[in-house]
Amino acid sequence: MHFFNFFGRKTQHNAAAENIAGIYGHLAEINGHFEEISRRLYKIETKQKETSLQLEDIDDFIQNGGRETALIDTLISLADTIYDFYYYAGTDEDSPLSEQARMMWNSAKTAAESAGLEIIDAGSEPFDFNFHSAENTEQDCYLPNGYVIKTLKCGYIYKDEVVRRASVIVNKIDNDDKTEKTDSSNIIYL
Repeated sequence: MHFFNFFGRKTQHNAAAENIAGIYGHLAEINGHFEEISRRLYKIETKQKETSLQLEDIDDFIQNGGRETALIDTLISLADTIYDFYYYAGTDEDSPLSEQARMMWNSAKTAAESAGLEIIDAGSEPFDFNFHSAENTEQDCYLPNGYVIKTLKCGYIYKDEVVRRASVIVNKIDNDDKTEKTDSSNIIYL
């Protein structure tokens, strides 16, 4: 009988050992699942942080007028392109493109102005450093000294703020040829 009791206990120990081994196997498998879940949660957390930073950047961009600024920059770029076409096609009055360029420029000016963008297109007016940037000087005896002869690139005003000054050519008459002088403080004599 002792033999059967001993054998029975031995069998119970083996079964218990197998159960423990099985439990360790299941625990190892569960641990693997926890590690996988932990890796996935880390990736999710990382992506969430990246997304939060991007959303903050977008929010800052919008809060600081970024969308409006980007829109105005695009509108200015488009208006510049049309003005360049108008300027160069308009130099040949006999060209069929001349009339088309003029119509396109007038349409672009109307669209820009309806969006709140005022165009500085100086011509035969006194140079004003607040609105104009002198790119060069020429001499025109029919205009007073310090007046704008030609606009090379339009300037723009948005919400009462000069976004870009107009690039212009200014009349410069030698002192010997000067017949007229204006008292305006905004005129700069070159």
